Amino acid sequence: MTEPTAPHGVGEHEVHEVQALVEGVVLGDRRITFLGGSYRVADKVGLMPLMKFAHAASSGLDTADMEALGAIYEMLRDCIHPEDWARFEADAIVKKAEAEDLLPVVQQTIEVINARPTQPPSGSSNGRPPESASSTGSSSSPALAASPG
Repeated sequence: MTEPTAPHGVGEHEVHEVQALVEGVVLGDRRITFLGGSYRVADKVGLMPLMKFAHAASSGLDTADMEALGAIYEMLRDCIHPEDWARFEADAIVKKAEAEDLLPVVQQTIEVINARPTQPPSGSSNGRPPESASSTGSSSSPALAASPG
C-alpha cells in the first residue's frame, strides 16, 4: 500500500496551508501570546526538550520538583525564537509568571507548529467523564501539576 501524496504541483507548504484552512487555524505570523506580550515561535522545536518535558509530566512530577522546572525551562527556551528569548524571559520574571501562565506557551507553540489546535472542537467530548464535586486536587495543566504555594 502506498502513502497518499499531494496532487502533482502541490507542495508540502501548500498542503500545510490547506490543512490549516480546513481545521480553522489562522496561518501567518508564527507568534504566541504570553501575559500581554507577543513572541515569535522558534523555527523548530527539538525532540530532546520535548521528551524531557513529557518524561517529567508522565513521571508525576509537579512544579515543586527541580527536574520538572528544568524540563519546563528547556522546553520553553526551545519554543521561543532565539531573538525573542531574552525579552520573553525578562517579561516572565517581571510579571511573576506562574506555571499556569507558562505551560500554555508550550501548547500554543505546538498548535502553531502543527497548524492545528490541540483542544477538541467545541461540542466534542474529550472522552473523560465530568469531575465530581468531591474530587480533590486540581491542576490547570494536564501535563504538570502546579505545586501549591
